[in-house]
Amino acid sequence: MEIKLIENKTLKSPIITIECKEADEKILDMIHMIKSIDAKGKRIVGIKGNDTYCIEPEDVLYIESLERKTFCYTAKSVYETELKLYELEDFPRVDFMRVSKSCVVNLNRIKSIRPDFGGKILATMQNGEKLYVSRQYANKLKIKLGIGGNK
Repeated sequence: MEIKLIENKTLKSPIITIECKEADEKILDMIHMIKSIDAKGKRIVGIKGNDTYCIEPEDVLYIESLERKTFCYTAKSVYETELKLYELEDFPRVDFMRVSKSCVVNLNRIKSIRPDFGGKILATMQNGEKLYVSRQYANKLKIKLGIGGNK
């Protein structure tokens, strides 16, 4: 894949053009990701009922994938988003981290952590909800939170 950036001082707003032989799933995912982020790249688009909301990423406690659907959990509500976990994992401005195969947490919204059986960690979010951090991600979480871990 080749990426070109062309600066044009005469444009009033950016134009994104994707040229490809065929619009495969990867291309469609990129287009969807671009559309799902507002013009400033600051919000997550979420759906609740028949309404569409712009969610501030900082308000998201965690994101979970269930039955091929992705849900963003805030302190007040749950929203479905068409973004995939891997897209949200690297979302700008927020310290999201994958903690299991199906869950990404906002590190700034973790209230406390404690060790659990089998090398797992039990993380308590600011709203009191408890999430398991799999053994695979436990050490990385400790390092990111600045509380040790094996480097």
